[in-house]
Amino acid sequence: MRAGRFAATVLILGALGCLAVAMHDSRAAQAPATNPDPGAEAFVKARNFAAHGDGERFAAAAELAVAPPGLEPYLDYWRLRLELADDNADSALLDQKLRAFIKPRPTSVVADLLRRDWLLRLGKRGDWTTFDAVFPAWILRDDRRVFCLSGKARLLRGAAAGAEALGALDQMRDLDENCEALLTTLVNATVLGPKELRLRLRLAIEQNSVVTIGVVAGLLGYDASDVNAALMKPERTLAKGGDSTLTLIALVRLARSEPDLAAQKLAALGTTMADSERNFAWSQIAAAAMRRLDPRAREWTLRALDADAGDETWEWLTRAALRDQDWPLLLATTDRMSPANRREPAWVYWRGRALRALGVVAESEAQFRTIAGGFDFYGQLAAEELGELTRLPARSSPPTPSELAAPAANPGFARALHFYELGLRSEGNLEWNYQLRGMSDRQLLAAATWACQQSILDRCVNTASRTRHEHDFSLRFVTPFREQLASAAAERKLDPAWVYGLIRQESRFIMDANSSAGAKGLMQIMPATGRWIARKLGIAKFRPEQLNELPLNLRFGTFYLSNVLENLDGSLVLASAGYNAGPNRSRRWRAALPGSVEGAIFAEIIPFNETRNYVKKVLSNTAYYAADFSGKPQSLRAWLGNIEPAADVPSELP
Repeated sequence: MRAGRFAATVLILGALGCLAVAMHDSRAAQAPATNPDPGAEAFVKARNFAAHGDGERFAAAAELAVAPPGLEPYLDYWRLRLELADDNADSALLDQKLRAFIKPRPTSVVADLLRRDWLLRLGKRGDWTTFDAVFPAWILRDDRRVFCLSGKARLLRGAAAGAEALGALDQMRDLDENCEALLTTLVNATVLGPKELRLRLRLAIEQNSVVTIGVVAGLLGYDASDVNAALMKPERTLAKGGDSTLTLIALVRLARSEPDLAAQKLAALGTTMADSERNFAWSQIAAAAMRRLDPRAREWTLRALDADAGDETWEWLTRAALRDQDWPLLLATTDRMSPANRREPAWVYWRGRALRALGVVAESEAQFRTIAGGFDFYGQLAAEELGELTRLPARSSPPTPSELAAPAANPGFARALHFYELGLRSEGNLEWNYQLRGMSDRQLLAAATWACQQSILDRCVNTASRTRHEHDFSLRFVTPFREQLASAAAERKLDPAWVYGLIRQESRFIMDANSSAGAKGLMQIMPATGRWIARKLGIAKFRPEQLNELPLNLRFGTFYLSNVLENLDGSLVLASAGYNAGPNRSRRWRAALPGSVEGAIFAEIIPFNETRNYVKKVLSNTAYYAADFSGKPQSLRAWLGNIEPAADVPSELP
């Protein structure tokens, strides 16, 4: 927390003029209300029943449903999806219905969704002739299962599986029946032999994919009960000894929960394991240790440098080197990554830092220059290493009336708005994003501006963030309900730039946002946390649904955020991590530090993927908001600060 910066920010924030879009009062921050019309309510019910496969109740709701303009095809789409799920449906008649539905609207979202579902059904029933006819018209290309089926279809007609299918197979951690079928077909066609299967098994072990381990081991001839024992009772398998593959599975599974015990077991095996298997096992023990912030992760990483492991493992081993600021080791671990992964901004930046620490300045700066133009966490940090602080890029000229007329007349955007009015955000987002394909920067800025004018702030932010050369950061970093937020932040002595940065990541300014875990509102407060806050503030008769109300959400969120910040000694990095994963986890992670580290290092070694990405984005957002509010360039490294180790004293904070 920076008291001087906070005071200046509040004054500037209150003095800023409004954007020329209707999005800054509390009403604009609200998501559109659900339509109370009975026909519209029945439409929503029909969608929900269809999603749960309840054909009987869907039919009853559909009879009463009145679709908003443009959404009428969705009722037929949901009806046809239910028929596709019925194994007893007449295939020839169903195919005829599907063609009739798609023909008048071939490039629409709803037709392409149905096309995807149809392809899955065609693969299931083995109608490869029809599959091959339908597949080229599939536009979204967003489902790995379909790509696996396309690979199988190609193999069955004597062609190669294709890069898309093989890529889908590589990227799917837990093989579904479609990708399992592709893998089996590749083996039967002798495209994959035992050597390739063993490499794939090792990748599955590395990813802890129980399903894929079972499938691949089965193709290698292993008994399912033996594989299951190695996965579920690893110590028993290790005590039995014998097969090296089962031993390796058991060692790595044991390492997931007890890396120290796994290290002892591996050391006891001595030379009974092949060098390649032993090196791989050490890499997995080191990675598992680092996920637990075990101080021995670096020691075990040193034993694993010759391992044939994948990028995910080398990322964890790089974090082990980073945590101890062992720059030569960091260069060694990143050298083992694939060329594509080594080009990821995180590893470009940390390789640059390692080279600079070792005195290789020219090469270090060359690394930084490759990512310094990015508007993300590591792009900002790389630019700062080159002497450029975070600042807002030049604002492009606003859209002209004719440019704004295009999104206003776009039927897909109109359908999206109708879905938002019904509270169906996922369908609305799909319709919205579908329209953005192939848009120029000018078209994207016009669509983003129009979204803000319609008070659809998450689409405004999302759409504006897609531009490549022309930018308007007032759309990327919107500032609705400024007076209310400034007041709530001032009451708790919080910097509004940080609060905005956190809300942008939490809810994208969707007032009635509800997460799958139950978090509610702008600041995504869990009901249990809301009840704790209500008790602390002396508010009687609190109801969790009140968390979707703007004043209460901001009041509760800033109260809790200030408590987390105070509990974590004023560190925005620790507090952001604590807000996402819980203050006690943040305290445990800090307690595991070997010494003082930069905030950027702490952010990168957070063991939860979601929290690690969250903290980076919140602090990146904060620097941009602060640059906007203050009119001055910002040092992201200063916002990140340094993190000092401290004892893990449990907090009462939920």
